[in-house]
Amino acid sequence: MQIRPLAVLLCCCLGLPATAQEQITPDAFLDQADQRTLTFENFPGGSLVGVEQFLSRTRTVWSRDDGTCTYGKIEVRGPQICFFYEDLPVQEHCWVPFQSDDGLVVVSTSRAIQKVTKITRKPVVCEDQILS
Repeated sequence: MQIRPLAVLLCCCLGLPATAQEQITPDAFLDQADQRTLTFENFPGGSLVGVEQFLSRTRTVWSRDDGTCTYGKIEVRGPQICFFYEDLPVQEHCWVPFQSDDGLVVVSTSRAIQKVTKITRKPVVCEDQILS
């Protein structure tokens, strides 16, 4: 079994043994996220990044930590899941998903780590009018 560089990075950052997590496909991530709302927190530290409602496998509503929202488009690119938001249409946010013993974790192409701390079926709450 070959351990991928991101898997090693995740293990080191999370303090997990290599067997405690595994890289999963974007489709496996979307199987868990589709029609649900996920809460993302920075790791380490646990500060709220935002809450994302996965309307489908290709559309989301992202609610930032300040309560403002925007629609997002999802694209799968090999092992990455990439998000494009209407208020930042030329900036892509790409992540490699992992399944750990504690749940879902994503590592960005810039090596930022976010942990999914809650999965519900509740819609996001936006303090502003959603951009369309």
